[in-house]
Formats: sequence, structure tokens, C-alpha cells
Amino acid sequence: MNAGTRRPDHWIVRMNRVNRTWSFALSFVAIGSHLAWRGDGMLAWVLLALQFVVYPQLAYLRARRAPRPGKAEVDNLVVDSLLFGAWVAALDFPLWIGFMLFVGTTVNLTVFRGVHGLAQALAAIGAGIASVAVVKGLQFAPHTEWPTTALSAACLSLYLLVFAQGAYRRSLCLHEAREKLREGEQAMQTANQRLRRQLDEIHALQTQLREQANRDPLTGLYNRRFFDTVVERELARSAREGQSLALMLIDIDHFKQINDTHGHLAGDRVLGRLAAVLGEHSRATDVVCRIGGEEFVMLMPDMPPARALERAELIRRTVASPCCALDDESQQVTVSIGIASFPEHGRCAQQLMRHADLALYRAKNEGRDRTVSFAPRLAVQAE
Repeated sequence: MNAGTRRPDHWIVRMNRVNRTWSFALSFVAIGSHLAWRGDGMLAWVLLALQFVVYPQLAYLRARRAPRPGKAEVDNLVVDSLLFGAWVAALDFPLWIGFMLFVGTTVNLTVFRGVHGLAQALAAIGAGIASVAVVKGLQFAPHTEWPTTALSAACLSLYLLVFAQGAYRRSLCLHEAREKLREGEQAMQTANQRLRRQLDEIHALQTQLREQANRDPLTGLYNRRFFDTVVERELARSAREGQSLALMLIDIDHFKQINDTHGHLAGDRVLGRLAAVLGEHSRATDVVCRIGGEEFVMLMPDMPPARALERAELIRRTVASPCCALDDESQQVTVSIGIASFPEHGRCAQQLMRHADLALYRAKNEGRDRTVSFAPRLAVQAE
């Protein structure tokens, strides 16, 4: 600390300096009235001035300069008790003066240190009385004249009232601090809730953006990007669990002719109707994607080849039914389907797609509106 910088007083030191200064001054007046009535000499008055006028300032300076001001001030209170005990014994135990000093010092130490402080105060008072007893013995003269009695009662009453007022102010400050803390906690909870809602909104928006990135905007089905991601995962799971997996390629027959004859809006309606049919005939575990203009793929985990063929035929017949015809019912919509199965027809996505595409090509060559399951001879013929 710089020489010109003054360390701020500890709150206990600051508070006790004020309390000790005025309460000791009042005690000086009360005890001085008793000395005057007794006719004590100059030495008693000098000691009284040193104790109740000079000593409070010395105690303050000691506590303020101590490394641990709070502890030093509590030690000062113990010294107060010791000196008060000596004064009570030296004055022959005047009742009202003894009561005033006893209550003041025990209340102070009890407030700061609880029952342990009370025990310290009583022990220090006893030590002060014992020190006087060693020097001059003990005499008992409890009577005081009415001015001393009135001054002692007034001093003690004022001390207790000021002490109570201080306790009230501290209690009020504590209440206000708790209210501010409660308001701060409520504000923090509100901010946390707002932040949580914002995070949820951001998470929902991120999920929505990811979903949009993986969806075909026209049909609402998953797109090629999503299919490329999920197919490897499903193949790995099927291999791990020893299950079959079927991959179905669906292509709309003569789709270009539909667009050229009926317009692109009609073509879009056909794509939407096919997407709806595929959705109706898929399980929760199936993955349906639009991977090209009029080309769709359905990934069917835990689906043996025979059942995959039955499913494909059901889809083909549903599309060919009148409910899927264009507004001009003379133009019937049909699809061709090629199927490849894991592990019979391939163990990786590239093989399965190639073999399903060969099966689809065979369905197209054989007249369309049909389903073909891959067979090894198709690969030989393609070569």
C-alpha cells in the first residue's frame, strides 16, 4: 500500500469507534457523578479520563492498524470487559454503575461472538475484579445517589436504544439485500427461460433447415443427398444384425411425354401422386426418396426378396389403377420397378444401385409397367 493511501476502516471498527466514543463519554459523566459524591481525589479523575475519554481513541487506532481489524476490535471488547470489571471493583461495586457496565460489555461481545463472547466477557470481568482484589481487596458499597442512578439508567437505556436502532437498520439492510437478491434471482430465471426458449427456437430452426436440406420440395420425400447418407448406415446395420435389405428403384413410364402433352403442372401432379402412393405402402422403417426427375427409390430394411417383389407389385398396380390417372383419363400413369436385395445382389450401396438399375432397365425394355427383380444373368447380358 502506498504511503499516501489510507486503508478503509473495517465496518466493525468504524461502528464500535462511534458507539464506544459516545457511550464512554456518557459513562464518564455517570461515574464522574459518583466520584464527586464520594469525594475521590485527582488520581481517580485522571484515571477516569484516561479510561473513558482517551482509551476509546487508542482502541480505535490499534484496531484500524492491525493486520486483522475485525479480530483486533473483538479483542478490544474483551479489554473493555477487563477494565470495566476493575472499575466496578475499584468503586466498591456500585449497583447501577456495575449494572450499566456489565450489560454494555456482555451485550457487545455476545452480539459478535455468541455464547463464546458472553463467556469471554464474564471471564474478563472476573479477571478485572480479581486484579483489583489483589491490590486493595474487595469492599461492597452498592448504594448510589439519585443523580448517579439516573445518569446510569439513562446511559444504559440510551445505549440499548441506539443498539436496537442499529440492529434494526442492519436488519432492514439485510431484508433489502435479500429482496434485491430474490429479484435478481427472478430476473436471472426469467433470462434463463428466455434464453432456453431462444435456444429451443434455434434448435427447431436448425432441425427444420436440416430437414429442408434433406427433403424434395415438390413431393416432400427425402432427396438424393439424404439417401446417400442413410443407405450406408442401413447396410451396415443390416450386416451387423444379419438381416435382408431390399432396394427398389421406381421410374414413371413416359414421363417426358406426360410433360410435353399435358404440361409440367400435370407432371408435377403425377410426381405428387406417386409420392403419396409410396408413402401409403411404406413402413415406418422404410426410406422413400426422390433421387431424380421421375426416379424414386425405396429402401426397405429387414425385407426378404420375395416380400420386396410383392410390395413392388402392389405399388405398381396401385399406380396403374384409375385413381392415379390424369384428369384426362385416356392418359394412364404407370411405373417400372427394379429391385435388388442385400446381401444376395450386392453388399454395398454402389452394387445394389447398379443391379436395381439393371433390373429397372430390363422392366423398361420388356414393355414398362412391370416389376423385375435382379438376377445374375442381367449383369452378364449388360456386359
